[in-house]
Formats: sequence, C-alpha cells, structure tokens
Amino acid sequence: MAMMKGMTYDDLPADWPQRPLIDPTLTADVVDLVVRETDRAEGCLGILLCNHEHRLVQPLTINDIDDVPAHERRRPFDLFMSGFGDRLGGIVVAVGRPRGYVPDDVARGWHEAAIAASREHDVPLLGTYLATVHAVIEMPRWTGLAAAG
Repeated sequence: MAMMKGMTYDDLPADWPQRPLIDPTLTADVVDLVVRETDRAEGCLGILLCNHEHRLVQPLTINDIDDVPAHERRRPFDLFMSGFGDRLGGIVVAVGRPRGYVPDDVARGWHEAAIAASREHDVPLLGTYLATVHAVIEMPRWTGLAAAG
C-alpha cells in the first residue's frame, strides 16, 4: 500500500507523462499533482482516464460528492466506461477528503462503486487512492468484492 505524506508531486520524474500508472508510488504522486487541495477540502472524486499503455490521458474532478446516495455512485463511472470503455486502458480513482489517513464511509462507497463498474465494463481499475491534505494513500484492491459488487 502506497502512502505519501505531504505534497509529493515535486518528486515526479520529468518523464512521468510517458510512464504507465501501474506503480503505486508514481501513481500516488500523480494523484497528488492532479487533485487540488481545495477539492480535497470540499470532498471530490477524481477519475484519471488512461490509455491502453496505462498512461494518463485526462484527469477529471467531480465535486460535491458527500451527499450522493449510494445507489447513484456508479453513475459517473458508468458514464465514462460505457461511452469510452473501448478506448480506455484503465482508470485511476482518487477520492478527495478533507483530512485523515484512513478511508471514511464516503471514500469506501466510491471505491466500491469504482470496483463494481470497472468489472461490469471490463475496464481495469489501476488503483483507488484516498487524497487528503495530510496524505495520498492507496486503498485496498479488494479482489474479493465481486460478490458484493
């Protein structure tokens, strides 16, 4: 599990855009770069769209995620994966939260939605990260979640 305390994007290698987001340390640094502190403080969902070489193509951020009902959390994933699934080589998910080092219920809910949607649409989930003002932490991969998702 990768855990990056503080701002780590300063450590990114110069060629990071050409590298695949399969190394948890590199990916945590990229998440730290693309998920703004103001978005973390308000709570956000980041979806990093990757090509078939697992390199970042486009990050996007959705704010105001705290009050989204559990049954609606798959919607953003379904939207991108159903529309672009054949062109996506994978996604990285970042759940921005105001503070902490441990995923809360909101972060876990978004993580579960990402796992379920990626399985249904056959788009690899390259990792899910909790991004707070304190750290960027890789969340568990939960390979056994298929029965719940």
